[in-house]
Amino acid sequence: MSETPAAAATDGLRARNRERTVQNLEQAAWDLAAEHGFEAVTADAVADRAGVSRRTFFNYFPRVELVLQEPMRQAIAGLVDRFVARPLDENVSESLAAILTEPLDAEVLEKAITCFGQASTSSAARFFVMEAQASEVDQIARALMGRDPSMDALYARVVAGAVMSAGYAATTAWVDQSRGVVNDRTRQLHLHLLQQAFAHLFTAFSLPDASGTTQES
Repeated sequence: MSETPAAAATDGLRARNRERTVQNLEQAAWDLAAEHGFEAVTADAVADRAGVSRRTFFNYFPRVELVLQEPMRQAIAGLVDRFVARPLDENVSESLAAILTEPLDAEVLEKAITCFGQASTSSAARFFVMEAQASEVDQIARALMGRDPSMDALYARVVAGAVMSAGYAATTAWVDQSRGVVNDRTRQLHLHLLQQAFAHLFTAFSLPDASGTTQES
């Protein structure tokens, strides 16, 4: 039996309310991190800032760190989807170059400034960056194996780890160079540093040695 129009409207309203609650919780968590540091991001503080109960918070996020990770995960997921859609006969470096043509959204880069900017002085920020990177490595490794089911799992994880390390190195350099400013110019700078980092990644083990010959990888 098909769903009635009234039931469909109710389900749609619930879905919108859930989405709005998630967005409010994410925004509250990042606002707290930016204003008071990552140590201030607790379930109680986020729930209070978002105007919901602690129980509601845990209905959406079983761990506090996940409320911060979700926007970053979504940004990576967008790039991963574009990567998976590339032709199978492209090598990884060609596919990465093809998807890195537009700078990341300003909101994502503002969050990067918040977490990377605090990582040198805050253990909580460092933990968040490390855990987010590990989660994103898993995300990329699964995408690689989904793109090519015959791919060796270890190879996928090595490539995913190298890609994320290069991306994080570029973003760390960008935070220093942008001095906390996100605008069209600094967004393009971040894109350029990402492209440069990935170029370094795929040439690092085939650079000529002092005699001018190519080293074996």
